Amino acid sequence: MILPVVVDVIVPVFGVVALGYLVGAFRWMDSGAVRGLSLYVFNIAIPLLLFKAMSTVTLPGQMPWGYVLGFFACALGLFFAVFFLSRMISSKSLGEIGVLAFGSSYGNFIPLGIPLVMTAFGEAATVPLFLLVAFQAPVFFAPMIVIQESARKRERRGAIGWPVVKSIVANQYVLGIGLGAIVNLTGFSLPGPVFDIIALVGQSAVPCALFALGAALSFYAIDGVLGRALVIVAIKNVLLPLLVWGVSIRLGLPPVWQAVMVVMAALPVGINTYLFAERYECGQALAGTAVVVSTAVSVITLSVVLSILA
Repeated sequence: MILPVVVDVIVPVFGVVALGYLVGAFRWMDSGAVRGLSLYVFNIAIPLLLFKAMSTVTLPGQMPWGYVLGFFACALGLFFAVFFLSRMISSKSLGEIGVLAFGSSYGNFIPLGIPLVMTAFGEAATVPLFLLVAFQAPVFFAPMIVIQESARKRERRGAIGWPVVKSIVANQYVLGIGLGAIVNLTGFSLPGPVFDIIALVGQSAVPCALFALGAALSFYAIDGVLGRALVIVAIKNVLLPLLVWGVSIRLGLPPVWQAVMVVMAALPVGINTYLFAERYECGQALAGTAVVVSTAVSVITLSVVLSILA
């Protein structure tokens, strides 16, 4: 049975993607404009969104490390397992293999996870939910940036040591996370208008990313990537939540914490998979197709998970 709470959250997401696709299909925006919008999201809006999230998140006095480590051990372990296995059996580029591995393990936390979990479980889910949201970007972006910067240097036949480190340190996502964490830990308070500007730009990140994804899909042929996209969907929508479910049982978590952990694992492929692909110009069709197909399939898989856990 498909639950209304799942439909209510996912339909608007599909609506924005569909609008972007129509705009791209009718060529009301050319490919250069779509790429410009994607770069705005990646370089400006998402970093400011991450800065705001990291600067304002309230962590519990005693960190439940078992919960956090249990989730990310599964997700990040799957990331590296898919990456290294794909390197052994695939002839695709390093960058595209990175996109495949990232999509197989990185969920759509902000546009889908937050409203879905809060609607399904209420205020009791706030702490376990935002613990995962707070750690997702710091945990996942570093290895993905290392892979993509290494792939870029390799393609340009440049050195892979210090230049890659500099690229990572200067990456907008890392800066947004790091500066936000500093503001949070030091208790520094930004002037009201400055914080409002950051919040407004950050709010544009999700709708602009979804719109850019839909528009970009109209420029790419998906015939050659559908098989690999379905592999990503099977791993992300089915295998990861099963792994996390098994770990959550062993941890003996409270019911709400266990439910949040499994639902967050069952979320579809995250929009940042496409943004990374567009930013580094590799695997865009694969990433975009995986996001859209995974989101469609999640209407069923998330309904099954919520029916069991709620």
